[in-house]
Amino acid sequence: MFAKSFPARGLAVGDFDNDGRVDVVVANNGGPPLILKNNAGEGNHWLGVRLEGTKCNRDAVGAWLSWSVGGTKRSRLKTGGGSYLSSHDPREVIGLGAATKLDWLEIKWPAPSGRVERIENPPVDRYVRIVEGKGVVS
Repeated sequence: MFAKSFPARGLAVGDFDNDGRVDVVVANNGGPPLILKNNAGEGNHWLGVRLEGTKCNRDAVGAWLSWSVGGTKRSRLKTGGGSYLSSHDPREVIGLGAATKLDWLEIKWPAPSGRVERIENPPVDRYVRIVEGKGVVS
């Protein structure tokens, strides 16, 4: 809850300081943006993923990401867009909590590709770029 009112018109989420914790920027009408830095979860592990489509759309909107941490499987749909005059960070952040290892990451690329790629033991605590058909490239 805020102690003060803001003329907020747009909101964007993303990891602006590249620490694996998703932050928030609120666009205010006629004023400076409000930046909410996420300080929660310090010491937890994560993997940041930037998907790059080659046969599907460039930002891989519609890709289905699945992963396993300690035998527990999770999944998420890659979406696009944002809020009024705002756009979210296109990268995905996968939180691992206290776990130090991601068992695997699987990407089902959207149509027209439909390709499925599985990455075993991907790196943690950093961002990687995954290109459709080439896997982790950086």
